Amino acid sequence: MPILYTVKEDPIKLEKILTFLLDEIYVEPDEEEIQVPDKYLKAVSEIADGLDAGLFCFLNLDTLETEDVPESFLYDLEEDDEETDELDDGLDFKYPTWENRMSFEPLESNESFEIMEMFTQQLEDKKLQSQLVYALSHKKPFANFKFHVDNSNYRQDWFDFKKHQLEIHVKELLSMQLENEDGKLELEEQN
Repeated sequence: MPILYTVKEDPIKLEKILTFLLDEIYVEPDEEEIQVPDKYLKAVSEIADGLDAGLFCFLNLDTLETEDVPESFLYDLEEDDEETDELDDGLDFKYPTWENRMSFEPLESNESFEIMEMFTQQLEDKKLQSQLVYALSHKKPFANFKFHVDNSNYRQDWFDFKKHQLEIHVKELLSMQLENEDGKLELEEQN
């Protein structure tokens, strides 16, 4: 720590220390990929796309059909009022009829922020990384992050990274659901 304190104002020396630490000391943790049966992979991708668009997504666990729904059109399955029926007139959502379904909500802003931080940390372009760190630590982090990424050569890398992280998120939720389903089946079989 005393060494860092003495060079804190010298970006070149700090960069050398960081490079040394990354090259010689830091070991990147193995990212354990969440596994789901292959039959769900297409649905995982579709759900990740829907979540990226800010939609609520539903998966029919029997047919593997997916459906994306804007929040303003979510059915309250417990409520059956005429006002809701008038708003939904002409819309034909299937998910309310699915007996065995799973729902996925769009990410909370703090979860999206974590994905932006992860992307920033893994960047090799130190100039852009510095800009993104600054953007994320000041006012309007989402807009400023988007501005810097959109005006860089890493725009597609960002989209790919975000899609991959959303797919991991969907796989985690799906994996937990499938484990619960398996547990329920085992209990039913024992009874």
